[in-house]
Amino acid sequence: MSTRAIGIAFLPLLFSITLIAQDSPVSKGFDHFYNLEFDAAIAAFGDTIQQHPDDADVRNHLAQAILYRAMHRSGALESQFVSGSNPFLRREKVNTTPAEDKAFYDALNKSLDISQARLQHNSNDAGALYTLGIAYGLRANYNFSVHKDWIDALRDATNARKAHNRACGLEPNNADARLIPGLYDYVTGSLPIGYKILGFLGGYHGDRQRGMATLETVARQGKSNRVDAQVLLAVVYRRERRPQEAIALLETLIREFPRSYLLRFEIVQMYKDLDNKEAALEQVERIRELHRAGAQGYADLPAEKIDLLQGNLPKPYKRQEAN
Repeated sequence: MSTRAIGIAFLPLLFSITLIAQDSPVSKGFDHFYNLEFDAAIAAFGDTIQQHPDDADVRNHLAQAILYRAMHRSGALESQFVSGSNPFLRREKVNTTPAEDKAFYDALNKSLDISQARLQHNSNDAGALYTLGIAYGLRANYNFSVHKDWIDALRDATNARKAHNRACGLEPNNADARLIPGLYDYVTGSLPIGYKILGFLGGYHGDRQRGMATLETVARQGKSNRVDAQVLLAVVYRRERRPQEAIALLETLIREFPRSYLLRFEIVQMYKDLDNKEAALEQVERIRELHRAGAQGYADLPAEKIDLLQGNLPKPYKRQEAN
């Protein structure tokens, strides 16, 4: 999951909003997506587009998977998720290929065209406002992460927030509709005061606590966006130094998406933050066991990456392991 602005810190997860039901034809694609199997996710979404060429949702899903594959390849997801203390506004450039750029914009522009056509027919079409906001958000993410274009990213992020605020107004009982506004609130409310003084956000200051409360509501009550809210909250809780709450969310996510090694890597960091060396080392050993057993999602994980995970633990952790 994602909402960004110049300062909207452009968490890579910010615009990963996925309006998708468990029994959706693309649910298999998102099972691959959340398990970091991006090639399979892209294939699944591409197949669905062939069957539903006028579905803006699926076009957004495809664009999202293309972007996140590039982020994962560049290490952006890992540095964001496993190094949650990184400042919002410092992000390494994500490298993409010309073919990825074309595929991303082909999918995104078609989604925008479909959504805008629906809104021309009915300006109060909440579904079209959802897909429009998501498309703007994904483009903001791409502009920031790939092109490092802050101004265009800010413009798109603002448009995404406005579209989803309108959707919330039309469907006030829809918890899923609150995800982007809540995340926008949290990120803008977390920005350094200098960015607010400079007026990058057009006078919008956000509210960190209100944003967190909104994300928690979506994580509890959401349907389409429940998983995105849980993933985002895990990142937020780490930033807020609330590791125990992050662990509870991560354990739930691991049961649902057991092939994502990043979730287990993050739990190691949470136990590290709690200064619970036994639990941290137990989690590292569990990752090693999955790797040795050739478990899906872990078989191709370089052993050096696991060594680095353990090596980055404080010295007392390593001394105990050596004894």
